[in-house]
Amino acid sequence: MKFNLLKSIAAAAFATMLVSCFPDEEYLFSDTGMFTVLGLNKLQSDTGNIYHVTENATGLDIPDTLKRVMVSCDAMTAVAGKQNEYNIRLLQFLAAFYKTPLLKSTLDEEAVGNDGINIDQAWVSGGYLNAHVEIALLSPSKVDHTFNLVFNDQKSNSDTLYFEMRHNARGECPDNPEYNPAAFVIGGAYASFPLTGILQEGQTPICHFDWVWYEGDEFNVTRTKINKSGNIPTKTN
Repeated sequence: MKFNLLKSIAAAAFATMLVSCFPDEEYLFSDTGMFTVLGLNKLQSDTGNIYHVTENATGLDIPDTLKRVMVSCDAMTAVAGKQNEYNIRLLQFLAAFYKTPLLKSTLDEEAVGNDGINIDQAWVSGGYLNAHVEIALLSPSKVDHTFNLVFNDQKSNSDTLYFEMRHNARGECPDNPEYNPAAFVIGGAYASFPLTGILQEGQTPICHFDWVWYEGDEFNVTRTKINKSGNIPTKTN
């Protein structure tokens, strides 16, 4: 899968879309988060609300070929006779990569790669593990970058689910001596991984992540990779 990246600054700009662009017009409430695409102009929030896009400030339809999207919207009116169903104004959306987690016990280590990838955000909602990830790549990129969430089915238990975020840059990475680290840019994208068969109903374990990233500042990286880890708690909607 080609990793067509947005600059991380674009993701930060999206995060500011928590307030309606139309503050003088009445609406029921605003919502921002990862949604499931049910069909053309029909979405489901991870809290269970059904949304119909009846106004669209983006000028673009959300393709019904997508499975998950990061959305900011205003709920304008309730759908008559329906519970938790609303007509919305779509303010902004970003496509999310949808990928089924790989299992550690059956992993092809070479294919999955061990190149630098950063978890900028991560949360569990709607039965998915969602994340904003960042990688270093050339601009324009010359190869297919792939990333995967790996579930450690050998180490996980009812209290803690262990995951690794993995990236295969196919040689296009700052620690490859054929490249100058200064030639790389940092890009980011949203991803959503279904936890079907991993997160059991009623289970609220900690999700522990391991990943490898590079030393450096926000916009530059070095050749040196460092191991990173972190926890996020699961929660019921």
